[in-house]
Amino acid sequence: MTTTVFFVVLALYVVVGAGVTRFVKSKDDFYVMGQKGTTVLIVGTLSATYLSAVTLLGISGTSYKEGPLVIAALGSFGAWIGTLIAVVYIGRKMKALDCKTMPDFFEKRFKSRTVSIIAVLIMIVGLLGYGVIQLIGAGLVLSEITNISFPVMIVLFTAALLIFCALGGMYGVVITDTLMFFTMLAISVVIAPLIIGKAGLEEMKALSDTIPFYWTIEGANERPLGWSISQFLVWILFFSCTPALVSRVFPAKNDFVILKAAIIGVFFAPFMQVIVFLAAGGMRVLQPGIENTDNVMIIGFLQHVPSFLGGIGLAGLMASIMSTASTLFVLVGFALARDLFENLRKEPLSEKNSLKVGRWAQVLVGVVVCLIAISRPAAIYWISIYAGAIFGVGWLPTVIASLEWKRMNSKAAIASMLSGVTSFILVSELASRGIISLPIHIDALMIAFAISSIILIVVGLTTTANSHEKSFFSKMKQVNPATQTIKSFASEKNGLMKLKKQYAQTMVIAISFIFISVLIWGFFFIQLGL
Repeated sequence: MTTTVFFVVLALYVVVGAGVTRFVKSKDDFYVMGQKGTTVLIVGTLSATYLSAVTLLGISGTSYKEGPLVIAALGSFGAWIGTLIAVVYIGRKMKALDCKTMPDFFEKRFKSRTVSIIAVLIMIVGLLGYGVIQLIGAGLVLSEITNISFPVMIVLFTAALLIFCALGGMYGVVITDTLMFFTMLAISVVIAPLIIGKAGLEEMKALSDTIPFYWTIEGANERPLGWSISQFLVWILFFSCTPALVSRVFPAKNDFVILKAAIIGVFFAPFMQVIVFLAAGGMRVLQPGIENTDNVMIIGFLQHVPSFLGGIGLAGLMASIMSTASTLFVLVGFALARDLFENLRKEPLSEKNSLKVGRWAQVLVGVVVCLIAISRPAAIYWISIYAGAIFGVGWLPTVIASLEWKRMNSKAAIASMLSGVTSFILVSELASRGIISLPIHIDALMIAFAISSIILIVVGLTTTANSHEKSFFSKMKQVNPATQTIKSFASEKNGLMKLKKQYAQTMVIAISFIFISVLIWGFFFIQLGL
């Protein structure tokens, strides 16, 4: 049953992904799905990034060992804030500037080849490290469960992804992400609650009697409060500027879609994770002696829920891998094709050739990722340690300053990006080798973010923006996403009525999800005596 469900779901994604290719008729369709993304599609593709293989494997294992609140209490809600910043602030502003990719913003803002190359390299390294390590880890687990050899599993994933990434571009990724979202949502809405119900909330609550601090943010390992707070800040920094979230705004139809997707999507940020972490706590009641804790939720899928739902759970894990990998494929492919090859060319490409280059870039990325994953080099594990963080230290200070500071220029951007990434790697390596000792409440990412920000300010104050940077900043400040949307609706028949309807829908959604959040988190807060 498990293997059957696995292959049925994989086949569904491939069929849908292949069918979507007929909608791709221009490079705008390929890169931003013609800006036709509805609220459901943007919510789906945003939310599909939350329940990653890391969540279902490693972090669930930590929740099993130390308690669900160690990361859930502050980490997941840090992701909530970071996602809000990524969607409503950074992504929304970049979309208003007609950016098709995140590196596109650096190109428009500075017109500097050096800035563009550094930004693209940060993106490629970050996404490769983050995506490939998830593909390797989860591929190993699934190959063991399904009895499909690891190389064959990786090739299957790659072939399936290339069908909707290389042919469908952002169209293929957004629509298949939405399908994957509903598969992953089944884990948080159906499977994880079944495990929690089977364990019993009272029994879960009683774990603190035999495992001190299990239901505290310190956890069974009694981590200092400062560590939890640092995780809260780290997750904010990581999620705020990661291309996986920011780029999902670009296909949105209009500003109302972005706002509604932000409201619904940021609700799912903690919901899809915390419910799984609580289920991992339930597994501590049902099966307390699991040694390889990375497999806690897999064991829960296979042994503690009906077999069909177990198959859906594994399909959800597969979906979390494919969603992450499709993000990797499409964004790295875009970076190579559009942000490096096309933007750095003197002569622009035709529509047809641009689309062809974009698709071949996806194939190239797919082949490279497949070979890296199959070979499982030690270096990729090293890269993965820094992958998620380098967007926070390498991009975030530069992006915010670029949006808000008149004196921001290419020299400050180069200095900030290079110092942020370099200092993060240096501090992390010195700390891991025991050469320096960091305070328990200070993370290397926080130190690097501070260094990157300070250097940006110093260089920005001691240098001058050129004429392009000054003029683009002035132009950028006149661009307002809300004004653009109002003008767009005003040009339509019955535009005012449609505008009022969209505004009312957005308010209803906001109030409804606040109410839903209070009910859900209030219930667990009371039942678990938190």
